[in-house]
Amino acid sequence: MLKKLRIILAALCFIAITLLFVGIGHGWWGWLAKLQLLPATMRLIGSFTLGNAAVVFGILLITLLFGRIYCSVLCPLGVFQDIVIWLRKTLGKVFKPLHKKYKFNKERRWVRYPVAAAFIGCIIVDLQLVVSLLGPYSAYGRMVRSVVGGGPAPLLIAAGVTFALVAVFSWLWGREWCNSVCPVGTILGCISKYSLFGVHFDESKCVHCGGCEHICKASCIDFSTMSVDRSRCIDCFDCAALCHLRGIYYGLPRKQARETAKASEAASDGSAKLSRRAFVSTSAVLLGAGLTAAAQEMKTDGGLAPMEPKVPIDRKTRLVPPGAIGVKNFYDRCTACQLCVAACPNKVLRPSTDLDHFLQPQMGYENGYCRPECTACSEVCPAGAILPMPRDAKTLVSIGYAVVNPELCLAAKGETGCGKCERGCPTGAISIVRADGVRRPVVTESLCIGCGKCEYLCPSRPVSAITVTGLETHRNQVLWTGENS
Repeated sequence: MLKKLRIILAALCFIAITLLFVGIGHGWWGWLAKLQLLPATMRLIGSFTLGNAAVVFGILLITLLFGRIYCSVLCPLGVFQDIVIWLRKTLGKVFKPLHKKYKFNKERRWVRYPVAAAFIGCIIVDLQLVVSLLGPYSAYGRMVRSVVGGGPAPLLIAAGVTFALVAVFSWLWGREWCNSVCPVGTILGCISKYSLFGVHFDESKCVHCGGCEHICKASCIDFSTMSVDRSRCIDCFDCAALCHLRGIYYGLPRKQARETAKASEAASDGSAKLSRRAFVSTSAVLLGAGLTAAAQEMKTDGGLAPMEPKVPIDRKTRLVPPGAIGVKNFYDRCTACQLCVAACPNKVLRPSTDLDHFLQPQMGYENGYCRPECTACSEVCPAGAILPMPRDAKTLVSIGYAVVNPELCLAAKGETGCGKCERGCPTGAISIVRADGVRRPVVTESLCIGCGKCEYLCPSRPVSAITVTGLETHRNQVLWTGENS
């Protein structure tokens, strides 16, 4: 029953997420994208809100209680691997050489933990290319978009290589990709090892047929010692469904199961414990370093105003990234895959929460500005919503223009000689002029590119005195797309 329920839920989630990448169903099941662990974690790093924290800690809590249900139901790349495994199993019934029997293998710690530790380090130092390549949700999104919508050569190559590697791993070794390469699987595995519910043996009922080991696509069952490596078990329930004698089952450990587990654990290699402890310690240190860096960023703004956080504002016209051509083109093609959100080094992009553009990215300058030399979002977007753009062309494209509110401007009110917007503007679009005995900023719209550096630097809180309004159609895209403005 558990296996059937898992398959039904996994199929529904897989189909729904695939349709999201195709561009269908954002208003109905777009919330599924928000339940993916890596994008949710990136959102939490960029903005610590109760909603973001609930998703991340909810997944971790479910894993601690029930094991790696996430990997077998919610993760689209995991379900894709199950499809490849099922395909070989089905063909093996007709072509005997394709028939596959799995066997227990020890975890490959020398691959598993270094990859996961490096992945966490890349998140902290904002090396987003590595993060997006190893993230399972992002990898699956690239694969789908390369088939449905094509894309530039780098995208097709990355998607093709990912597809080939994952398919070969699944065809030959089952869920080895999840348990050796995928950092999300490793992180959840460190938690699921101590899960309340799990797969256990019942010695009084087991007949030592070996069927559970041969069917385990995670290669984590050793029936000779009656032990299960729960850090690699993905809770597919194949073994429990196969054993009609209930020699192996999913649930709370029984007394005999506890004694067997203790004996097996006492006889195991101590280096495995040391490796896991070292990994947990490393993760804690790296996480602490990331939180410290975030705290340092919030220390001071030069003493011009109290450092209360800026709040998102409602803009007359939405801001969309350079390379999007315009607002309509961006939202018509965006599949809310969150790749651009994860790649943005200044946390300018964040998921929308309104129903019209649910989870599709929108720009805001509360936490940073769109750096003129950065083209990260255009490099990772798999949907064509943000077209690749040369770095030297970005400062020629205008996505919006700055507007000054003199009632909020500290200089215009005579409270300080602030000129941060003028000094920070990368295109010289802002000038401080004196009128009626007061210094105030003036914007030359034809020079403004809408990068938001002025809005970000403005010391006015909680709303900046100078804000950027988006353009429905970006100016000067003809210079790099060959299209007319």
